[in-house]
Amino acid sequence: SGALAAAELYGTAWESAGPRPFGPLTGLGAAVVIACATATAITAGMETRDRRGETTAALLRLGAPASVLRGAAALRTTVLLTVLAALTWAVGVLAALPLTR
Repeated sequence: SGALAAAELYGTAWESAGPRPFGPLTGLGAAVVIACATATAITAGMETRDRRGETTAALLRLGAPASVLRGAAALRTTVLLTVLAALTWAVGVLAALPLTR
């Protein structure tokens, strides 16, 4: 969402030959934020998978086909990515809104 906000604010500055709109540490700061967000998402995914392990095993013992479990996992992933993409877009636009007026 930070990249989206930056594109909203400095969209025309990228094409101009004027001074750079960002300071020298902008890339480093963005990399740290992206790394932390990615690590948090991976950790949450691993914890969720570990907690679902017993339920998945029980469903397999009861005879649920593996394709149903894969389909459920794909559905959960799709819904999560759709919600997070919309939320990220909304946060980026709303963060840049007061500065564009």
